[in-house]
Amino acid sequence: MRWKNTSTHYGAVTKMFHWLVFLIFANQYIVAFAMLGIEQHETALGGFRQGTLYNWHKSIGLIALLVILFRYTWRKTTRLPNWAETLTRTERRIIHWYERILYIAMFIMPISGYLYVMAGNYGVHFFSRVHLPNPIPQSEILAALARWTHIGTAWLILIVLAVHVGLVLKHQLIQRDGLLRRMLPFV
Repeated sequence: MRWKNTSTHYGAVTKMFHWLVFLIFANQYIVAFAMLGIEQHETALGGFRQGTLYNWHKSIGLIALLVILFRYTWRKTTRLPNWAETLTRTERRIIHWYERILYIAMFIMPISGYLYVMAGNYGVHFFSRVHLPNPIPQSEILAALARWTHIGTAWLILIVLAVHVGLVLKHQLIQRDGLLRRMLPFV
């Protein structure tokens, strides 16, 4: 497998970023639903208390922002393969727009989460090891705005991913054109 993209294939680095971001965001959604679904004294996901889940979510969120920055830089500095021949013109337009929306949302979500916890004076205890300094003064208005932005962006990402997965499954299961193979690791 080549490291860089070619005119016909995605390279190993692009695939690695694609699936790493998928795993990070899957983790974030699972942890978010768990931490919001339990009380402070309860446990979830194998015995983790709510506070531990919050710290995990915030820590991984900061790592997600860094990974997304690297992914975006790679995306902008590396050529993409040509469009799959089986994609219609409309599907190409849809992909073009949801990719833009997804990148914007992937940046906004961790940034708004960070602003929420810092402006709300909750702070970040990075992996329960290091208390990160809070450069943002406490502000109920900023915290509320950031919180709702974080929640709204989380839902937007789920909607865009549903369109993405739906398009891929349509090609894989109905058209049977092997579109999924373009992004599968080790293929």
